[in-house]
Amino acid sequence: MAASEVRIVAFGRPERDDAASAVLSAAAERGARTRLVTSAPGEDFATMDHGAIDWRSTLDSAHWLVSSASTALDGASPRYAWGAGMTFGELEGARTVMIVDMPSNPLRLAESWGAVIERIRQVHVLFIAPDAIDALSALEEVSAAELLQRVRHRGLVPHVCTYLPNERTALVEHSLGSVNLQLTAVTQPLEWLAGFLCGLPSAGPGQAGVERAAGGS
Repeated sequence: MAASEVRIVAFGRPERDDAASAVLSAAAERGARTRLVTSAPGEDFATMDHGAIDWRSTLDSAHWLVSSASTALDGASPRYAWGAGMTFGELEGARTVMIVDMPSNPLRLAESWGAVIERIRQVHVLFIAPDAIDALSALEEVSAAELLQRVRHRGLVPHVCTYLPNERTALVEHSLGSVNLQLTAVTQPLEWLAGFLCGLPSAGPGQAGVERAAGGS
């Protein structure tokens, strides 16, 4: 399956300044078919009419629904939409990708992480932003090295991953093992995630398939 056959929907802010929108843009550059779900033109995102979103038609034939944890902090209406998207994703066969990013106020990480934990069984790919690893490790009371594996085991998430740009290393914990892969090309974390999502549907089964997707091949 070529990247052009992968369809990705993201829920994010209309300014496209959030993590989910960044993944969507990077995936579009790879040729994926993308769509941003956000507030209507002229509407305040924090008080958007979340009931106006037709999630069923939006997610029809989509491979992935990408959201970020910090979006749950943007207001009650975005949080309702954030949760509804995941629920409809389950019904329509779109797998949820959750980006655990640092909120603009780092003191609210526990709040955004708590929102993710409430719905973690609906998440298929959990990406932890590298700048959130240490703080999240402290919340979970585990070492940074153990964080991905611990979250995967506790939440039964099929894929828990991150990308460390300084080391150019992709880390993926999945149901059949672990991937620790150093890339030759320089990339940014959300660009790596976009490539992983574009590659995973056609990468094949098992450890080898996850490694192919993680390596962008």
